[in-house]
Amino acid sequence: MSTWRLDPDVDPASVGVDLAVLDAVAAEFAKATDAGDLYHGAQLAVYRDGRRVLDMGGGLARVRTGVPVSPETAFVIYSSTKGVAALVMLMLYERGAFHYDEPVVKYWPGFASQHADKAQVTIRHVMTHRAGLPLGPAWLTAKHYGDVDARRRAMEELPLRWVPGEQNGYHPNNFGHLVDELCRRIDGRDVGRFAREEIFEPLGIDDFWIGLPPDSDLEARVAWCYNKLEESLGPEATGQVVETSVADAAARQSETEEYESDPDEPGRNPEERHPFNRPAVWRAVLPASGGIASARALARFYAPLALGGELDGVRLVRREYLRHATTPTNRREEVDSTIGFKMRWGTGWHMGLYGQGSTLRTFGHGGAGGQIGFADPDRRLAMAFVCNGQRKPEYLTWRYKLQSQVLRACRD
Repeated sequence: MSTWRLDPDVDPASVGVDLAVLDAVAAEFAKATDAGDLYHGAQLAVYRDGRRVLDMGGGLARVRTGVPVSPETAFVIYSSTKGVAALVMLMLYERGAFHYDEPVVKYWPGFASQHADKAQVTIRHVMTHRAGLPLGPAWLTAKHYGDVDARRRAMEELPLRWVPGEQNGYHPNNFGHLVDELCRRIDGRDVGRFAREEIFEPLGIDDFWIGLPPDSDLEARVAWCYNKLEESLGPEATGQVVETSVADAAARQSETEEYESDPDEPGRNPEERHPFNRPAVWRAVLPASGGIASARALARFYAPLALGGELDGVRLVRREYLRHATTPTNRREEVDSTIGFKMRWGTGWHMGLYGQGSTLRTFGHGGAGGQIGFADPDRRLAMAFVCNGQRKPEYLTWRYKLQSQVLRACRD
């Protein structure tokens, strides 16, 4: 499949980007996309000093029907959505709407109604994946994702798996269910609406949604997902943080039974056997896993964060608050109890190792289908890569090398 490359906002050299290295990145992307063995379709976008210097894509968005990836294509970005949820909560924190060290029950009394020991869970525990509620309940499958009451009830009935704050354990889906309920109670808006009104619209981002509007034209732009949610978890050989499945282990079996046992219906795409290819799931507000965006939109989201929180006169958050949220919250030697390898966390973001030359000041979040978005404040750089599912384990090492090339392209 052929690739396309849009004109940049500015001459890359004017913002300190080595055009020869950037062209090498583009060539490597085009080579992998044309080969089609690492992924079916993808987009790549890079911002430096708040200006778009690379925006390209190619391959197939929908394989069976032959729909190509275009500049208007949007991808399900899975847990890369968590980076937006982290900023939403940080913005509310800066405004004094809550404090991270307050207990969840201050805003959500029913949270501990069935298990009194949950009263000790703080909002900081939730944001740093230390709350002790990483997985389950098994009945909360994709058919319930659009039901706010069901998600709330599920979080209230869950018992703790460990003493809050005692250890890290990645909360693949429950992070989003908890954060969205807190956002609703603290602000009155869900995470999707807050992000649209306070982040996306002010920045001029019109192709990023957490809760896709019920619009057939928008639905037609979404690339189908081809990643398998039951893939095993494990770290990348390079040390890069690798995203886990968005479905927890307990729910995965029942979810598989649910959608694989459904009979084919007239007019229904067979791809909808995958839960994240269902319009009903696209419309749900899932701050842990359900964001839909182009690479350009995801990179644009991180562009002001790479500059300390402000871009083009739009201040999302003050630099000192962003620095607080992107300071590691756990020890280097801690092994995440959910996914079984070491991971450094800020307050909602992954920290470090986004390519050779990145540091613990580099922050972002990956996604289960092979997506990634991050900011490197030292280089004033933002990058996003989105695709519709990695096809080989080698993909992760390949993408890490591509990220390293992008970091090397910054010359000042």
